Amino acid sequence: MKIFNLIPILLIISLKTHAQSIYAPVSSRGIGMGDASVTVDGYWASFQNTAGITSTNSFEVGATYANRFSMPGMDFMAVGITSKLPFGHASLNVFRFGDDIYNEHKVSLGYATEIGIIRIGGRTNYLQYVVQDLGTRSSYSVDFGGIAMLTPQLAIGAQALNITQSSLNAKTEERVPTLLKLGISYRPRDYFMINAEAEKDILKTTLLKLGAEYNFLDKFYLRTGLNSNSFQSFYGLGFQYLSFQWDYALSNHAEMGFSHSVSMHYKLNAK
Repeated sequence: MKIFNLIPILLIISLKTHAQSIYAPVSSRGIGMGDASVTVDGYWASFQNTAGITSTNSFEVGATYANRFSMPGMDFMAVGITSKLPFGHASLNVFRFGDDIYNEHKVSLGYATEIGIIRIGGRTNYLQYVVQDLGTRSSYSVDFGGIAMLTPQLAIGAQALNITQSSLNAKTEERVPTLLKLGISYRPRDYFMINAEAEKDILKTTLLKLGAEYNFLDKFYLRTGLNSNSFQSFYGLGFQYLSFQWDYALSNHAEMGFSHSVSMHYKLNAK
């Protein structure tokens, strides 16, 4: 087997919870809730279930950084923008994982709209994988998702990632994973929600995720979450001031140790 083919396998072993780092949770808000975020709306939905950006009412920008298990080369970075349009909402994101030896990039262009109680959204992704001295592989993929607000307290969400079942090399088994997500969110109060989600890689066992968020004094957030297959626990803090939102997340893997994530986003012309 070529060395290039070994890279995704090594990443599977090290990450445990994702088929490839290109699908790793991005925002500290989502990570703090164990990535149980298929029903979550707002700015960071542009990296998760794009349908959720329909709740944004201004031009927003954000950036995030994470390191897994304090390991060199396990760095995740992303920046993006979302904007309300006369005919819907749009987003543009750039994601990077890795170092000079091995790295992955994803550039995503998304669009979402709202029809009654249903929000739908999708994005097109350009994917690039680079291995030092061995070259570059690239591909395209398409993601699609939706969120339905059944009542003000109850929402369901679903998402399919890589519905095109794109591959890095049609002649080999270097495929971009295809994931299916289904989740439910219960929000008994405006300041509290609890989410449950199932994530299925079509080639792997189902991952179950639980997450909760509590907003107190209007400006502060506490979050926590759990994942089944990897037995990870997640914790998060958030703080909102004027048009700025800062978030921090900490996760603990029983075997690999701690991971940290920080995020910030800003609303321009917020109403």
